[in-house]
Amino acid sequence: MPASLVFALMLPFLLESWAVPGLRVASYTFSLVLKELLILVLPFIVFSFISASIVRIGRGALFFTLVLVVCVFTSNLTAISMGYMVGVWTVPMLSLPLGGVECESHLASALYVSLPTLVTNSQALVMGLVVGLILNLGHHTRLKSLMFWMSDLSFFFLKRLFIPILPLFVLGFAFKLHSDGILHSALQIYGKVFILVIFTQLLWLLVLFLLAGSGSLRCCWQYIKNVFPATLTGLGTISSAASMSVLIVCSEKNTDEPVLIRSIIPTTINIHTVGSAIGLTILTLATMRTFGMALPPFSVFMGFAFYFALAKFSVVAVPGGVILIAGPLLQSLLGFSDDMLGLITAVYMIFDPFGTAINVTGNGAFAILMTRICQRWHIIRWKNDNGGSDNTTSRLQSRR
Repeated sequence: MPASLVFALMLPFLLESWAVPGLRVASYTFSLVLKELLILVLPFIVFSFISASIVRIGRGALFFTLVLVVCVFTSNLTAISMGYMVGVWTVPMLSLPLGGVECESHLASALYVSLPTLVTNSQALVMGLVVGLILNLGHHTRLKSLMFWMSDLSFFFLKRLFIPILPLFVLGFAFKLHSDGILHSALQIYGKVFILVIFTQLLWLLVLFLLAGSGSLRCCWQYIKNVFPATLTGLGTISSAASMSVLIVCSEKNTDEPVLIRSIIPTTINIHTVGSAIGLTILTLATMRTFGMALPPFSVFMGFAFYFALAKFSVVAVPGGVILIAGPLLQSLLGFSDDMLGLITAVYMIFDPFGTAINVTGNGAFAILMTRICQRWHIIRWKNDNGGSDNTTSRLQSRR
């Protein structure tokens, strides 16, 4: 799978001289249609995974949710602080251009498809949590069996239907990225900042995976290899939500708690975004430097960082969703003008494919760390058929 995804991302460059425009349009159209279908069924997948996982977790579900929220906030805030410490030291050394960044689209879909959104992912997440908590209050055997059946059906769709056509899904968006010249624009206009952002993001990912591997380079490398297909999916689709299914399958290889994985990743896929936390922070400092503003001291910036980490819980699941919720904070807390906001929005949208890939990969590391916390604090108490509890993985597997 990683090899086929890499080939899908590289194919537009290989076919640049002779690929007919119709092939690019057809491939991009197929990817857009498939993405619309995926977004349509994603709320069902989120609801089924969350509700079934909460039921399996048992009475510790409420405590698990509280711990998860605290860990997500702490991780985001730490990543923002990391971006500030690196940026405030290195950005003054860069020579940055004053002006805007343009990125014109050159590839359009042959078919416009916009399916209605019956239920949003956020609503499905809340409903899954509520239904799971309610079912844990009694012996609703049939309803619990229904939740397990829905979860198994969702997993079958992801594993047997969506994953096999994933390279074709990524290929259309790869043609789009290549036609729009996003990579070329990022390197040409803000190349130094781009390199700084990518280097810092990769460094932070290495720290997360080393923590997940308890300092073992061998475990760290194995974890990264397992998650790599999801990384490429995030890079190609520029969508964490579209990468969620791949990330779940990949992350289950890194832990022995598939139920927790199917609860953690759907919950955090859009709110735990260490890549955008680091990237937007460094871009903020670079934009302030471009417009001749003094970089804020740590005490002032941490006020913005705190509210930014809170605002991440309301991020819209669309490309560039982070900059949409961060814009008002940049203006009210750091004094950004309209021109500054326009510049950082344009540059962020160019960097967004790479930030999304880092977000997805970071969620893979976070899922491992969160699973370790749940195991160490004995948050997991799997219910057996007699209404009791058991903490062993073997009992969980026999129930599944």
